Amino acid sequence: MNAGRLVGIAGFVVVALFAAFWIGATIWYFGDENPDRLEDREWVAGAEALCAQVRDQLERLPAARDAVDLADRADQIEASTAVLAGMTANLAAATPEGDDGELLGLWLGSWDVYLDDRRAHAEALRAGDDLQFRVSVDPERNEGVDALLDAFADRNQMPSCGDPLDIG
Repeated sequence: MNAGRLVGIAGFVVVALFAAFWIGATIWYFGDENPDRLEDREWVAGAEALCAQVRDQLERLPAARDAVDLADRADQIEASTAVLAGMTANLAAATPEGDDGELLGLWLGSWDVYLDDRRAHAEALRAGDDLQFRVSVDPERNEGVDALLDAFADRNQMPSCGDPLDIG
């Protein structure tokens, strides 16, 4: 067997192992064993439907990035934040018991922090501070709460329930 053929076989084995690793990691990440996965899939479906309706509602509001001045921008952020606060209140009211309830409590807690960040940003705009929107960082995970919202929503197939990215 020549060296070129050995290199080709070795390359194929490396690619196959790499593919097997990523397939396995994907199954673990999105599979039933993920600790962030909610068991109550009916709740998940209902949450996704609610969040999708809220996203549609947010799209009908004036975009904060299109505001004519800081006060207008603050008004638009406050209006969309009120819609999101209503969404999270509805999600909290329907939260199931048990392990799912605990997970959802943590996620909704991150939503509370995120909504407070939005309110603080609107207040800063009203005070004349034209700063970039910043979210709080979760000290345990060292990530912004927006990333935590998105990760949990993604892991549970609720893409509409993540950060709406509407502040811009």
